[in-house]
Amino acid sequence: MSLFKARDWWSTVLGEKEEFDQGCLCLADVDNSGNGQGDEAQAEDLLLEVHLRDPILQVEVGKFVSSCCVAQCPGLEFAV
Repeated sequence: MSLFKARDWWSTVLGEKEEFDQGCLCLADVDNSGNGQGDEAQAEDLLLEVHLRDPILQVEVGKFVSSCCVAQCPGLEFAV
């Protein structure tokens, strides 16, 4: 399963003056701890769990808008 298929699990309604568009997925507060101490995990902390056959090489947090991309991954190619 491709990491890029995460869009199949996610949808959103766009508002005005957003920092994202309909084709973007942003992860933030990855450890689910606001104080940085790593509280005990709760069942409701889990948003998505999927067994991926291959390793995840990078997870990035930030502003993701399709008009300002640095790289594109069309099919099996990678272009910067």
